[in-house]
Amino acid sequence: MSKSMWIIIILISILVMSSFWFGRNREIPPWMKCKESLFEQVVFKKCTPSSFDNNIVPKENNLNNENLPFEAPQN
Repeated sequence: MSKSMWIIIILISILVMSSFWFGRNREIPPWMKCKESLFEQVVFKKCTPSSFDNNIVPKENNLNNENLPFEAPQN
């Protein structure tokens, strides 16, 4: 392989590793905490909690643990 090909491979691998490193433990964006699209959230001011938010405990699991803290999505 030529020298320029090695440089491209090294740069791509650095990009992949850095995106993995900085992408982990990232906070979920506020618009992903709702089931509605971003358009519906802005125009109709609607937000139904989504399953993407790990802080939300489903009601089925919350029957025995009623004292768990609940943090609603912020708009």
